[in-house]
Amino acid sequence: MAAVVAAPAAAWAVWTARRTAAVASGPALLTLGALTGLAAWSALSILWALAPDLAWIEVNRTLLVLAALAAALGIAARLPGAPSRFALGLALACAPALAWGLGSRIAPTLLAADGEPARLEAPLGYWNALALVAVMAVPGILWLAGRPGAGRWSVGGAAAALTAALVTLLLTYSRGGVLTLVVTVALVLWLVPGRRRMLAALAGGAAGAALPAWHGLTAPGLTTDGLAVAARRDAGIGLGWRLLVGLAVAALLAPLILRALRRVPVPAMRRTARTALVGGLVALVVVVGIAGSAAGGTDAVANDPGRLTSLESNNRLDWWSEALRGYEDAPVLGNGAGSFPLVHLRERDQGEDRLRVRQPHQLALQALVELGPLGVLLLGAAVGGIAWAAVRARRRAADPTVGLPIAVAAAFLVQSQLDWSWSIPALAAAAAGAGGVVIAAAAPGARERPALPRWALPVLAGAVLVMVASTLLPWWSQEQVNAGNQAIAAGRPAAAEARADEARALNPLSVQPLILRAQAAALRGDPVAVVSAAREATEVQPDNPATWKLLARLLGTATPEAVRAWRRVLELSPRDQSARQALGLPPG
Repeated sequence: MAAVVAAPAAAWAVWTARRTAAVASGPALLTLGALTGLAAWSALSILWALAPDLAWIEVNRTLLVLAALAAALGIAARLPGAPSRFALGLALACAPALAWGLGSRIAPTLLAADGEPARLEAPLGYWNALALVAVMAVPGILWLAGRPGAGRWSVGGAAAALTAALVTLLLTYSRGGVLTLVVTVALVLWLVPGRRRMLAALAGGAAGAALPAWHGLTAPGLTTDGLAVAARRDAGIGLGWRLLVGLAVAALLAPLILRALRRVPVPAMRRTARTALVGGLVALVVVVGIAGSAAGGTDAVANDPGRLTSLESNNRLDWWSEALRGYEDAPVLGNGAGSFPLVHLRERDQGEDRLRVRQPHQLALQALVELGPLGVLLLGAAVGGIAWAAVRARRRAADPTVGLPIAVAAAFLVQSQLDWSWSIPALAAAAAGAGGVVIAAAAPGARERPALPRWALPVLAGAVLVMVASTLLPWWSQEQVNAGNQAIAAGRPAAAEARADEARALNPLSVQPLILRAQAAALRGDPVAVVSAAREATEVQPDNPATWKLLARLLGTATPEAVRAWRRVLELSPRDQSARQALGLPPG
């Protein structure tokens, strides 16, 4: 849905801004060209990818990032005050997610489900993603307090909003989120005017967050995994009234802090800002550490508050090592876009399936193992284009509010080196949009002649069609597979086979239609067709151990072909316990 909307929006925005200098600026050409090249290289890697269907999905993700950046660039090039409007708009866009997340803890019987983890993840389904959403809202909230003409009630309102964002962030237990928050706040305070008002809002927000955050990090009803919603009810009510108190404290305290800060001279103000930032971080670590001890959290990997103060890598060093070893197997072209899930199976040192991952949790290493040195170079060029624009904006004394989207883009860049933020479209698109706004803000004055020739219009239209088709085809194929599975459950093999054939035609790179065809054949009692579908799956994805495991299980354990299939499974996933057992090998 995002790609279908973003593609025509990007084409329209770039075309309508064709007379502006931003579209033809050096940073714009470098960043757009690098992302286009990254998408093209990812598409080409389908030819040798270990998982060609995942490579196609990765191409679509890259195209979405490209479209988001192009749309933001074109709109910001023609919109006065685009940096501050972008930051405020992004903060408003983040608000529903933050409200839903807190609501799932305050009113679990209405907005949560039984068995949810203690770490706050609703409504995104991933705690670190929700943490980054909270951080991305901060620049806009700070600008609400720091903008010229902001009164004490604006500062108080911003402080209350910061309270909600901080509580949400802390309840995700995300260490990367805390790190990105520090980076984001530091950049905004450094680059954007209105430092006194923003510091007052920050101090008020932090004070307001103390009480609800403490309760959220210590109450067993909120810090225990897998509870029924009824067991969280009382703790949720406690969080709710404490949050209301915190919001009131923030709103009332921030104007008083602002009054005190206005008496501080400018040089002392700068020292105060630095001291407040460092002191706030230290206080945060101390409070969270005590709360984690009170909650009884000692395991650095466990989903409890104690992980906030842990310095353990949480398996990231292992995943990064796997990515480097995987790169050594394909040092020129890489293993293909989206192929790390199979690289991980091949290179992992343990056989625990609960630790299986789809990304190495580090964007640069993901590009290296999947797309080789050229992929890293193209990704670096895209980041470099935005950084070039940020430096140019500072040198040309552009609108200082450009620091707001710079902070948003920096937050994403920092977390993407510790997590798989690139693979979450909402986060990557927001960061790309911030990059587009930065590039537009750094452009020189107006341009009289169009920066794009007339023939660019049909090219843009064709690019839109390609992007929309590329996005819809694998999605519609999966929809047909889902419908086929429903037909299997209803006992209608003929309908399931029809769905499988349609899904196969839409996405010949996926093995899901073939697995559906095998299920339909089994339902109508045709073992030959079952095995035939499984063999075809191994031909479509010969480097996927799952296809060989399916074939081996269908053939049994006694036939020579089954033994060869199990050996192939072991080649592609040496720690696979079912293959080792079938071949009579000790567990590995």
